[in-house]
Amino acid sequence: MDIRQIAHEIIQWGTFKQIQDIYILPKQDNFELFSRKNHSRKLIKKVSIEEGNKLIVHFKFVGGMDIGEKRKPQLGSVSYTVNGETQRLRLSSVGDYYGRESLVLRFLYATDKQKQHFLLPKQIEIIKNNSLNRGLYLFSGPVGSGKTTIMYHLAKQKQNFPQLICIEDPVEIEEPSFLQLQTNEKIDLTYDALIKLCLRHRPDLLIIGEIRDQRTAQAAIRAALTGHTVFATLHARNISGVYNRLLELGIQKELLRECLKGIIYQQLLPCNLGEKGTKGTIDEAILFDYTFQINGYMQNQWIRYLRKVWAYGFISKQTYQKAKTE
Repeated sequence: MDIRQIAHEIIQWGTFKQIQDIYILPKQDNFELFSRKNHSRKLIKKVSIEEGNKLIVHFKFVGGMDIGEKRKPQLGSVSYTVNGETQRLRLSSVGDYYGRESLVLRFLYATDKQKQHFLLPKQIEIIKNNSLNRGLYLFSGPVGSGKTTIMYHLAKQKQNFPQLICIEDPVEIEEPSFLQLQTNEKIDLTYDALIKLCLRHRPDLLIIGEIRDQRTAQAAIRAALTGHTVFATLHARNISGVYNRLLELGIQKELLRECLKGIIYQQLLPCNLGEKGTKGTIDEAILFDYTFQINGYMQNQWIRYLRKVWAYGFISKQTYQKAKTE
């Protein structure tokens, strides 16, 4: 079979399954293709070394990457037409110390194709109603739990946010109605620099992909203090951990009391749930913990919500035990 046809079939399958990433990874005697969707990582198939190398060269070529460079990390992008619609991909390649290349295909989906389900639907309504005001709202949770999608979902629901600007590294969800910017440290387009630039555009809502360091945290605080609504993600294990992480980054408690308006923690959990009460139609859904009362001591309600959905039979005991300790 022609390598172009094989590549196109891989993209068709990934799009149909709403896969987030496909990995083409070298092994000792072959290449293995894996898919990732949320917490699930599955082996798609194994191919020969020759076919694996051909796939990587093909994707690098169509993605505008240097097919002769196998050592340095490279980034690329390409669009495919799948069932009459455009499917965009972001490509990332790197070589190991044996000189073997691996490639990751990241599937980029528009927000209208990012369908989400909630274990306790009232939670998302509470979050919507309490994230309207000016100030900083922080979203936390494990990688792949849908934090960016939730921020986009909330932003699209709010009619009082006509001017929306997003800063990400990289842009993972396409939304034509937002001004989406991507960081590029090679040309000094850092989070900090782009936040300063964005404030001159007077956004009604500023979405920051991730607060990673003190400078970005300070820039987000400044944006909130100057009267903007700011959504951002920050890695922590629970609500109180988000607050403590900001303190570790050097943000003063007085500033947090003034501008931090809400903290939302979420996990995407395996479940047995039906949209209309029919069990078995949804296999993953989001559970939240949140607070909109910011002070020096915040009680995490995560275990209480977990116990509730377990008692309802929405999640298994195994899921409950695992999510309780993460």
